[in-house]
Amino acid sequence: MNPPTIHFKGAHALVLTALMAGQLLADEVVAADGYLIKPGAPAQKIKLLSATKTSVRYQSATEGAAVNELTLDASHSVYLCEPAAYTQAVDLFEGRKYLEAKTKFEKLKDAYQPLSALPDNPATLAAFYEMECLRKLGDLEGLALALQKFSKTPLTRESQLLQLELYVLWDAVRSESWERLEALASERSKARIASDARAQVAYCHGLALEGLGRPSEALLAYNTALTAGAGAAEDVAKRAALRILAIYHADPAVQAALKDRDAKRPADPPTSAVRAKLSQAAAVARWFENSLGAGSLLPAQYQRFTQ
Repeated sequence: MNPPTIHFKGAHALVLTALMAGQLLADEVVAADGYLIKPGAPAQKIKLLSATKTSVRYQSATEGAAVNELTLDASHSVYLCEPAAYTQAVDLFEGRKYLEAKTKFEKLKDAYQPLSALPDNPATLAAFYEMECLRKLGDLEGLALALQKFSKTPLTRESQLLQLELYVLWDAVRSESWERLEALASERSKARIASDARAQVAYCHGLALEGLGRPSEALLAYNTALTAGAGAAEDVAKRAALRILAIYHADPAVQAALKDRDAKRPADPPTSAVRAKLSQAAAVARWFENSLGAGSLLPAQYQRFTQ
């Protein structure tokens, strides 16, 4: 993962790049390694202790434990390095180990709270990723609680700001507000957004349509979520696949065709519409088994589609 660079604009300028190493230790003040840059002087290695929007408190890495305070202006820059523990947590997140990642992000969020005034600081980024872990784990109640305490002000990246907007849809899923969710998802689906965001919108739209008793329309939305999310939002694609299979499995005509096939008894051949449903269900079931499941077994009732 390429570490981010954050630019502070206005009368004061603070630039942070990711180079930092070090482990978090319990019961101690966490100092963020970085560099103080002054015109015409070598970069000075520092340990950043806390910050406001206009000043920082730090210790020199080479001149002892004295605490210095610096008012930021156009003649000074501070480079803050990415914590190794944060990098490790992101690696867990990208490796789909969301429960382990969430635990690490929770600790990072608290440990780097003194830096929370800075744009894209480790505390705020950790809190954001903690919410993403909750979403991917399906803990929408936990996500709602975490969102109440979250301040988006330090975030600057468009993808993360968009994700915060999408949490409105997930909260409607949590409360099963299907009519509101259908309206929100319909409007959001008109925008040009990245594939992972599009997958989320389509999946939430499918849930709304299914909740409103419109399963045929829900299938179209779930198929959009499945194709858009397969490479960028595997958790959404997996859930969409299971909802598609659930809708087909609940279809009386599909059930009748499956029973006739299982019993190997003579029967009128299924209609072309039913054959198409069986074929589509089988394709989704195989896709789940071969790719989307990520090690999860296809539920037994849906295994019939591939037999």
